[in-house]
Amino acid sequence: MFGDTHSSDLKLAMAASGTVLSVFTVGHMAGNMQVYLGREHYNEYAEFIRTVGAPVLPRNSVLWVVRIGLLGSAATHVLAGTELTLRSLRAEGRTVADALRPMAWRVGAAAQKIRNGFPTAPTPSGTQRYRKAAFNGVFLASHFDRHAPRQRPRGRRRSVLRIIARSMRSTGAVLGLFTVYHVLDLTAGARPAASSAHTHGDAYGNLVASLSRPAVAVFYTASMAALAGHMIHGLRTAAMDTGVTGTARRVRQVDTIAKAVGGVVALGNVSIPVAVLTKVVR
Repeated sequence: MFGDTHSSDLKLAMAASGTVLSVFTVGHMAGNMQVYLGREHYNEYAEFIRTVGAPVLPRNSVLWVVRIGLLGSAATHVLAGTELTLRSLRAEGRTVADALRPMAWRVGAAAQKIRNGFPTAPTPSGTQRYRKAAFNGVFLASHFDRHAPRQRPRGRRRSVLRIIARSMRSTGAVLGLFTVYHVLDLTAGARPAASSAHTHGDAYGNLVASLSRPAVAVFYTASMAALAGHMIHGLRTAAMDTGVTGTARRVRQVDTIAKAVGGVVALGNVSIPVAVLTKVVR
């Protein structure tokens, strides 16, 4: 699809499109905070978005320009990311099926545990001994036993940032599903995504009615957790790919900013379903 496009150019495309989406996400969260000012104020804000530019421009014209721009940014982000993933797999001599096989195995193992009622694995008798491997810092069991305790090699404990980095494709997929559902629910008002009380023109009432459903509130909250991780690693990577981080000090500054932006956006958005379920917003 991208032909001879260099991987560095694809990374820059991902960085630019991701930054556009991040800026929109921050602004969208700030606008959503107006739900705490009451129904009238929030509905006025929603009406302002639809009529911005009037009477010089037709109603909803600016809104549709923004939507098309966001759709283009999202498409660029997904396509460039997919191409980079495929190139990485080809360089490693793997296929998409090879990459998906461990995930399918984990899902199958989890399903088997659920069916079996989470049985406790038998503990091997006696004291399990370890021997030090020839290469430094890695310990292996003295004999192979599928029930033997497993330890991550010393010095390679998974940090939160490492887990986030390895989960970017997964969190991206979650955010894609959430975006589609969110549009069907609160923008289009399409059933069954939207609540039975959905009324076109009442943005406040639609938001409250939607998040009053516990399953939707949980999905919304989980999606915001995915958003936080995706934004933190994405902003950090974008800064590195564009050469913003040239020194160790700048790397620390970028890390702090990325964590702050991702955390504030996620917490701000999560506060809304919590406020709805606790009747602070109703």
